[in-house]
Amino acid sequence: MVTIKDVAKLAGVAVSTASNALNGKYGVKPETQRRVMEAARQLNYFPSPIAKGLVTNSTRNVSIVVCGPSSSDLIANPVTFDVMTAIATELGGRGYHAMLSIVRVEEEEETISRIIQSRSADALILIGTQRSDADLSRLLETSTIPSLVVTRGITTDHTLAVSVDNHLCGYMATRYLLEMGHIRIGFVGATPGLGMAEERLNGYRDALAEAGIAFDESLAVEGDYDQQSGLNGVRQLLRQSPRRPTAIFAANDLMALGAMEALRQEGLRIPEDVSLIGCDNIPNLHLLRVPLTTIAIPFGEIGRLAAKKIIGTLEGTDRLPDKSVLVPELRIRESVKRLE
Repeated sequence: MVTIKDVAKLAGVAVSTASNALNGKYGVKPETQRRVMEAARQLNYFPSPIAKGLVTNSTRNVSIVVCGPSSSDLIANPVTFDVMTAIATELGGRGYHAMLSIVRVEEEEETISRIIQSRSADALILIGTQRSDADLSRLLETSTIPSLVVTRGITTDHTLAVSVDNHLCGYMATRYLLEMGHIRIGFVGATPGLGMAEERLNGYRDALAEAGIAFDESLAVEGDYDQQSGLNGVRQLLRQSPRRPTAIFAANDLMALGAMEALRQEGLRIPEDVSLIGCDNIPNLHLLRVPLTTIAIPFGEIGRLAAKKIIGTLEGTDRLPDKSVLVPELRIRESVKRLE
């Protein structure tokens, strides 16, 4: 049976150095780590996380739970994919194993409880949860492993968080439309009261209020953060509003894509008839027939920071704040027209 001593001997290093290299610990030179990993590959040596956990009380597993209306939508969502990839890459580079669970909303609580009770992971990362802070606190307050929520702000003391300033996303998008001369600005969002949906709606409302414009309920519709709800939302918006908006803020880019199709079906041109701005900056927006102006969110950085925060917490080296909020950026393309 091949042991770590065999790996160390082949790599020409001490056993402790081989162990540190295989576990992704700091302080190992890149060339040394390369030799150790190559030796392990040649000898077909793979350290067992389960056996190691019996000795160290650590599995080096980090469970990632992604929650949404349907698993197929989550897998296809470029935002979710970017965050998951960044987390898994950062974890893997430090010798941790990402365990992915993609669940529907109604399965989320049971999945989280099972992970915590089974002790199959050293930490838990939640992506896409729309639970209230109070509900998350109830669910996680007895957990013996660190937990982190990604992409939304959270105030509970029991949970780490990495997010973007979603209020600022809504404010920046609306403020830009106002600066371009638009006053009747439609909003296609998600169900109010749920995480970032509420924050982006509030940003939209605050930008209007700052400009002295009253919030008009006929100009705001709910969606579900997918293309179909963006299409349906814009159809509803055009039906229910006494006067057509000159611009629309879609609270994410997928809904903006649906909005584009709805406007096309109505015979309306972007931006000549209706301007449009999205949020997220998903890939290839610059390749659309009308390149979409949007609010760019650094999802890769969010994922990397989430993984670093969890690793730092597990290893006792974290110098980062419990709650990290990143700042979005405006990406101007061709879908917004200046009104004279």
